[in-house]
Amino acid sequence: MMISLAGSQVYAGQLRWNIPRNERLEIVRTARVDYYINARLHRTHEERNIIDLTCYEQDRDASRVKGVFTVFQRESGETVFTVREQYNADFSITPMGRFIVDAKSYMPNLRHVPSFPDREISTGDTWTAPGELVLNNFSRAFKLIFPVEYVFSGVEKMAGSEIAIIKYKYVIDMDLRGSKYPPDFPVKITGRNDGVIRWDMTQGTPVEYRDKYRIVFAFGTGQTGLSTHEFRMNIDSTNKLYAAVTEKEKEKAREEIRKVLPGNSGIDVDTEKRGLVLRMGEVLFDFDSSAIRADTKATLEKVTALLREKYPDREIIVEGHTDDTGSYNYNQNLSKERARTVAEYLKLRMGHDKFSYRGFGSDRPMAGNDTKEGRRKNRRVEIIIKLH
Repeated sequence: MMISLAGSQVYAGQLRWNIPRNERLEIVRTARVDYYINARLHRTHEERNIIDLTCYEQDRDASRVKGVFTVFQRESGETVFTVREQYNADFSITPMGRFIVDAKSYMPNLRHVPSFPDREISTGDTWTAPGELVLNNFSRAFKLIFPVEYVFSGVEKMAGSEIAIIKYKYVIDMDLRGSKYPPDFPVKITGRNDGVIRWDMTQGTPVEYRDKYRIVFAFGTGQTGLSTHEFRMNIDSTNKLYAAVTEKEKEKAREEIRKVLPGNSGIDVDTEKRGLVLRMGEVLFDFDSSAIRADTKATLEKVTALLREKYPDREIIVEGHTDDTGSYNYNQNLSKERARTVAEYLKLRMGHDKFSYRGFGSDRPMAGNDTKEGRRKNRRVEIIIKLH
């Protein structure tokens, strides 16, 4: 609620986490990463995390969620992210923002941010709560624990919701010298994060984060020498809740797509755990080529128009596959390049950047490679529209 004090407005209320049951919170974190070795810029690239948190059980104490954490990378000069790694987790989030995670789980690696006080707060209020960062860069994972300082800056209105503006920061300063860590561990870790969160107080979920993050690992190189590896990141995070999609709704979407595509398109439409899958055979490419054939671009334009109309904000993953003819490395590279070509083609015609690609070579056949028909089925590109 708003309270008027001597002509000014001060907000008073409570902040809470709340992921509704059977809904999915999608968090898209995109960072420009500058990597320094001994204070000299070594490499610049973009990294993206897409974090899907689906609530499957909820009570007054916590929301139990299944999490899928996908890490993407985009090198300088590239236009589409490629999938680098993926993790699954099952954990709880309390209304105050505490994460209850199994001790053996690596993800989520940043925990309890933001955390909220169990009381009503007003504009200008501050509080401190512990945060955790689990690092998995070395021979074994280990956890950093640090205080996070918060300031409740105010509230703005957006589409009928009250959006809290929360500033926060934390400092990391950990000295590992003299401790019994493996030899590949750094001797010192320092870092800092300064961020702003826009939090939907009506829904109980984040709207967006803006972070300026820096972490430095110092390694011993002798009795007195040190070598430093530093990561500087400007991180933008956007968040959105998606309602659960029933099997009936998936089947309806499948039939709608089938009706739009021409009968001779060579595209099969399927529904599965990953979402809606548009499976495109080798008709897209000539033999030994990753260039899209001119006579199939009209079909891809229909696919693009359909995605723009019906799925304007859904994550799209493009996967490439081959048969087992030829060497393993050749097939891996060809499948990757074909997937990248299709992803780039679609992304240029869409209004968002949630595209990625990866190649599996012959690792995931749909049929046996011992027949001509089986090999034909295995040579394919799959466009996955994430609905779950």
